[in-house]
Amino acid sequence: MDRRIHERYPTDLQARVTALEDPDFSASGQVVDISQSGMGVYLPLQFMPGTVVRLTINDSVLYGFVAHSTPERSYFRTGIEIVQVLIGGSHLSQLLKSTLEEAMPEVEWLEALP
Repeated sequence: MDRRIHERYPTDLQARVTALEDPDFSASGQVVDISQSGMGVYLPLQFMPGTVVRLTINDSVLYGFVAHSTPERSYFRTGIEIVQVLIGGSHLSQLLKSTLEEAMPEVEWLEALP
């Protein structure tokens, strides 16, 4: 049975995920999909559900919390609900913004200073 509420859009972005309460707990991983409710990220570490995290993608920073983290192959498939985005000024970040605005209309957007 498929429990997905929102359609997932495949992507291939590198991200650094850091627990805000413990900045030493951090891992680089691959964002594999984006949906209206958040992002799916493959990570080498398991982040516990409810953990507030910062995702760094290029020069953009996204904040959210871990919804789930389940073992899949040699990684943990981690669902992160995004609540705020600080978008960078690079070309890649502008492409990210276009994708996220369409997929996540409820997210709070902040523009980076030039």
